[in-house]
Formats: sequence, C-alpha cells, structure tokens
Amino acid sequence: MSTDVVRPRVLVLRAPGILSENETAQAFATAGFEVHLRNLEDLIAEGYREDTLASEYQVLAIPGGASTADELGSGKLLALKISHQLGWTLSAFAARGGMVIGIGSGFHTLIRIGVFGKEISVTSSAGGKHLQAWVKVAPIGTVCAWLKGLGVVDLPLRHSDARIVIHPNRRTETLVKLQRRGMHCLRYEGNMIGSEEGIAGLCDSSGRILGIMPHPESFIRWTAHPEWTLAPQRANAPGQGLALFENAYQESMRALQPEA
Repeated sequence: MSTDVVRPRVLVLRAPGILSENETAQAFATAGFEVHLRNLEDLIAEGYREDTLASEYQVLAIPGGASTADELGSGKLLALKISHQLGWTLSAFAARGGMVIGIGSGFHTLIRIGVFGKEISVTSSAGGKHLQAWVKVAPIGTVCAWLKGLGVVDLPLRHSDARIVIHPNRRTETLVKLQRRGMHCLRYEGNMIGSEEGIAGLCDSSGRILGIMPHPESFIRWTAHPEWTLAPQRANAPGQGLALFENAYQESMRALQPEA
C-alpha cells in the first residue's frame, strides 16, 4: 500500500516579461505544493483547455513582472491570449474548486480578463512614480480564501501602475457590489498609492480568485524585510507573505480529501 502523500498542484505561468515566476514557484513549494512552471505559448500550442486545467491543477498563478507587451497596457496582451487563444474564463476553474492568484501585473491581467467586472481598471500611482516600497495592507471581510486569518501585513510593491480606479459613472453601484459580495478584500493602510477606496486586492465573489498588487511571494522569509535586523531573533521565521500560500495549500488539501 502506497504511503505517498498526495500534494496539491499549482501551474505557474511563464510568458515574455514575467519576472517573478521563480519567486512565485518557490513560495508555493515552501507551502507544500507540487509546482509546475509552463510557458504560455506551449499551452496555447497544445490547445490546453480550462477543463483540463481544472482536472490537473488545484491552483493557477499569474506572477508579476512587466508582462507581455507591457507598452500596450500592463497585462493586456496576456489577458487576450488567456481569454481568446486558450479560452479560459477562470470563473469556470474556480467553480470546479480551483484557486487563482494574480500578483502585480498578474492582477492587471485578471482585471483585463474581466474577473472583477468591467468597471474596474488600473492606472499610474499617485505622482506617476515607479514605486519600490514596502506597504502595509489589511484584509477586509472573510470571503477571500487566500487571506484567512491574516492581520495587517507588510508586503513589497513594485509597480508604477498600482492604483485601482472605478468607472466614475458607475462608482456608487460598483462600490456597493464590491462590498456586498466581499470582493474588496484587501486595502492599503495609509493609501500612499491613491487607489480607489484603498484597494490593494480584489477577489471574485467565490473568494477563490485573488488579484493583489503587492508581492507576497517576495516575503516568504523574515530576512527579506528591510528592517529584519531590528528583530534578529526572528531571522529563521517565515515572512508574512507565506500565509497566503499556506492558506491556498490548506484549501486545496481539503478539496483533495475523499468524501467520507
């Protein structure tokens, strides 16, 4: 009788311009996942459909970076390839128990796919500067499976286009929708970005698809924090970003358990 432990599997996308796929893969591996990195163009060539994705993987990760053809708009071409050449909606994947995370420009990709509605967009941060800074973010509500049990955490931000905006003609009804469905799941503390309602992350109404602007994969070890030496006794401790990947692992393991 085999004693091998079945581990959840994550597909981490590779594409031209994506810069943090290895960091993202390491974060998932540290949390316990079996990690597969795949090139987007290979998936397109194979005709890799969403039902196959759902049968083979518990999680899909769209890492951050410049993304494909960033000059056309961050995440735009990648979103077109996912939507039109692969035919993925991602909502169907989530409906079958899958989880999705889009980080940085990966969040842009989810926005452009339309996961969070047509009224949401992203633009340059306040002042238009490329931000390389650590920010404090706080979870809101209990809908998002990725953020369970988190308090206020420090995470690094690495993008000039980090400000989430809402179409002005539909602002009120969109904010009501986001609140009612628990989709506004993460906010900046202090909001130096100027993001609408302090939005740092959004989830879909199932809580299984998360778009997040700061980079949790860059803080899986305490020593990654620029002020870690102020608490040297914690040198071997995990970073606060690891909790997101551990939450995904626990959620995926529950889905893999056979029903009694």
